[in-house]
Amino acid sequence: MITKTEIRIVKRTLEKIYNQYHHRKFTINDPIHWLYSYPNETDKEIVGFISALLSFGNAKSFNSKIAQILSLWQNPSKDLMEWSQKNFISALKNFRHRFVDGKTIANFLFGVRIIIEKYGTIGAFMYKHYKNCSGDLWHTLQNSSDELRKLSKCSLHFLVPSPNKGGACKRLWLYLRWMVREDEIDVGCWKFIKPLQLIVPLDTHIYQWAVSLRIIPPRPLNARTALLLTEIFRQINPDDPLRYDFSLCQAGMLGMRDKILYDEHKRN
Repeated sequence: MITKTEIRIVKRTLEKIYNQYHHRKFTINDPIHWLYSYPNETDKEIVGFISALLSFGNAKSFNSKIAQILSLWQNPSKDLMEWSQKNFISALKNFRHRFVDGKTIANFLFGVRIIIEKYGTIGAFMYKHYKNCSGDLWHTLQNSSDELRKLSKCSLHFLVPSPNKGGACKRLWLYLRWMVREDEIDVGCWKFIKPLQLIVPLDTHIYQWAVSLRIIPPRPLNARTALLLTEIFRQINPDDPLRYDFSLCQAGMLGMRDKILYDEHKRN
C-alpha cells in the first residue's frame, strides 16, 4: 500500500484532473451520455445496461451500435414488453459489434424483457441478488449474470462477463458506477448500494494512470488488479473510491496523461 505522503501527492493530482474533466461536456463520446435522454429511471436502467455492455472497442463504433439498438424504441421499459424473442431476432438479424452478433443481442434483450416482466425493474432484479448474496457485489454480479443467461436461453458469450472467471469485468462495474454514484456524470438510480462498495471498472486508461502515478506496479488487467487498485483508491477517498474514474478515462482518451504528469512533475 502507498504511504500517507504518497496519498497526499497523488490525491492532489487526481483532484486537479477531476476538477478539469469531471464535467458533462466530456460525456459526448462516453456511453453514459445515452442515459441523459431518458427521464424515467426504469428506462435509464435499461439504456444503461445496453450501453455499458456494448462499450468495448472504438468509441465511435460502439456508440453507433448503441444508437442502432436504441432507435428501435421510444420508451424502452414500455416498448420492450411488446416484443417477442422472434421480434428481437428479426430486427437485429444484421447487427454485429465485433465479437457479438445480432442473435446474441436479441437474446440478451429478450432476457431483459423477462427481467422487467418478473421484477418490474433491473434495480429490483439486482436488489434481490444483492440481498441473497449478503451485499457481496462480486457474487451479486455473478448470480445476476447467471440468471440473465438463463432467462435469455443463451450463453450471451462475451457480451455479459462472468465474474467467477477472474476477469476485471469492466463493463459490469461501469454499469454499477452509473447506477450507484450520483453527481453531474453518474445518474444514481440505486440507493441500496453505497459508492464505497464499488470496484474500479478497470480498463487500459485507468491501468496506465495507475502505473504512471506509481500506485501499482505493472501487472495483468484482471479481477485481482481491479481489487488492489480499488483498495488504493479507498485510501485516497474512503467514501467514494470511484470519484476519479470518469475524469481519468476522459483525460486518458484525450491523450492528456503525459502532459498532465509532466506538468505535475515540474510543480513538485
